[in-house]
Amino acid sequence: MSTAATQPGSAGTTHLAVIESIAAGGAGVARLDGRVVFIPRTAPGDSIYFRISADKGKFLVGELAGIASAGEARREPPCAHWTSCGGCPLQQMTPESQNEAKRQIFIDTLARIGKIDLPAPPEMLTPSTPEFGYRMRARFQIKGGEIGFYAPGTRNLVPIESCLLVEEPVAEAATGIARLLRAEPDSRGAEAVEITSLGEGAGEGAGLFLSPPGWRDRGKGALSRRTRRAWEAFGSANGWPISAAGQRSPGEPPAWTSRYELDNQTSEKASLTLENTPLSLGSLSFDISPESFIQPNRLMNRLLVDTVLDMAALPEGASAVDLFCGAGNFALPLARRAGRVAGVEANPYAVQDAEANCQRAGLDNIRFIHSEAGRVPSGEILDALGGKAPDLVLLDPPRRGALETIPLVMALGPVRIVYVSCNPATFARDAREIARGGYRLESALIAPMFPNSAHLESVTSWTREDAPATD
Repeated sequence: MSTAATQPGSAGTTHLAVIESIAAGGAGVARLDGRVVFIPRTAPGDSIYFRISADKGKFLVGELAGIASAGEARREPPCAHWTSCGGCPLQQMTPESQNEAKRQIFIDTLARIGKIDLPAPPEMLTPSTPEFGYRMRARFQIKGGEIGFYAPGTRNLVPIESCLLVEEPVAEAATGIARLLRAEPDSRGAEAVEITSLGEGAGEGAGLFLSPPGWRDRGKGALSRRTRRAWEAFGSANGWPISAAGQRSPGEPPAWTSRYELDNQTSEKASLTLENTPLSLGSLSFDISPESFIQPNRLMNRLLVDTVLDMAALPEGASAVDLFCGAGNFALPLARRAGRVAGVEANPYAVQDAEANCQRAGLDNIRFIHSEAGRVPSGEILDALGGKAPDLVLLDPPRRGALETIPLVMALGPVRIVYVSCNPATFARDAREIARGGYRLESALIAPMFPNSAHLESVTSWTREDAPATD
């Protein structure tokens, strides 16, 4: 229930409401005169004062004016930049309440958009990762001689020299870059810098990947000579290798790589619902170039890989397709179990990394196809699998989802589909099409890949309706 009220000392009309839940994106949900109001920086159970900041027709956007009483889910946010940065819209909530909110968002989105009810509530992948210091890669914006992140929905830079979410080498490099930008005007010619830990040890340092002005928007541009010299001198002095977007052509070796160890022996039971044991597959080593995607949370990615392998349930000699294979994060572990694996990836640098990682691991049963996943002919995939239809298709698309690949998946007709998603809305849309294609959702898990952020990672398993039952 919400009632109009005037908060002492405030300008304009304020309203009093209780936050009912958290919406996708991290805002709290309240109601005013029967209309939904989204209010950032709130937590379920909070009794709050708020003002209306925008009327969007079907819903309202509110601005937090004060807290009348805090709910049990609320805590004091640890980061000093929490109110302005916007990168951690759930930091005011306890880790347990964050997980519960994401679980409910997943359920509600799948029911509303996908028209699918889960056979059982999704469990969380466990053990949970630390809520801070978990990101091995982060992109910082550069503007006006300062480094930081844009405020939500704007190009207004919030200066941040260090972020609580990043690994130690990334934090150290960000602090050094802040000093560089203050001291050396020539360094300010870059638009952004992506910082990646070069290895798991704190002393292994970080690699820096610069974006020239306009690169993210237009995909072109170059750093000036003066800017490049300033950054190269800075990197050399600190032992941080430098590269820049647009500097490398496909086929050329990367300026630097980040080493990622996928050690299944470190993974304990990956979930509460799967009867899996640690997968005794030994270690796999990945070298990831700055132009490739990498899952930023090492521990959670290991658990995610274990879970995917368990859900895949590959029989001996099985074949599998990884339609967004990247540098081989899932494809290589799958190849340790499968007879043949086909990996499809649009990023030429990621394909180059995947092939090198495959060669290093001594795997000869993977073929990588450089193509948009939705455009590769099914015949090319079948050829890579020796003419045999796949037992498994794995989908791990970017945030836009995998809708364009669903016709291909249906044409391949796998016994099982495993879908790893980072966007519940596009997943729910795709799930509706997968169900229409004759597949049944068997199980779902939530992976707390990004604590304190609004990002939601999930993994689901689907079985073809006419597939024979397995013991």
